[in-house]
Amino acid sequence: MTEMNAPIPPPPLPARVEPEALRDLDADALEAEAARLAVAERATRTAMAPYDRQLGEIRARREEIATERRRRERAERHAARVSVRELAGSAEMPSLAAALQAEPSLLPEDRPLAAVRAYLASGGEVGFGYPGRPGILGFTDGRQLRSAATWGEARDLYAEGWEPGAPGAAGVRGVRVHLSGTRVERVVGLDEVLVDAR
Repeated sequence: MTEMNAPIPPPPLPARVEPEALRDLDADALEAEAARLAVAERATRTAMAPYDRQLGEIRARREEIATERRRRERAERHAARVSVRELAGSAEMPSLAAALQAEPSLLPEDRPLAAVRAYLASGGEVGFGYPGRPGILGFTDGRQLRSAATWGEARDLYAEGWEPGAPGAAGVRGVRVHLSGTRVERVVGLDEVLVDAR
């Protein structure tokens, strides 16, 4: 077997005919030159064939590994969603509405909302606020808008009767969340968000 650091040299190339010299060749000589290059090309492709096959096999094996990684990641995400659904509504994973009014507080009052682990009832992990401005919850009394950045601020506003959302007749009511690790955002009801109180 040839060592990796001593590759097999490629098949020889016919001597090059300079462009100026090509002008002096008649049609038969020009055709013969093209034929010599075609023979060299075939020989080179034949020599490359085992390497091409090996590269194809390497690519296929790498894709098989990538497929297995994706399978494991999807299985882990599925297991996490099942776990969330099983804990939904429990003391360990109450709805956001229940968690905000729980006494005593389920989480430290000074905890930033960006550090609160939350999930959709369907199981996907979410962060509060916009993807570009995470960890903020907007509350309204129908006329004004206030933002909460900590768990305690959110609890205080909720206790005072403020609701998550934006003011005005056309204001969007609900909790703005984004899917963790993505730019996908949506507004959902308080009961559709679960808080991890573990």
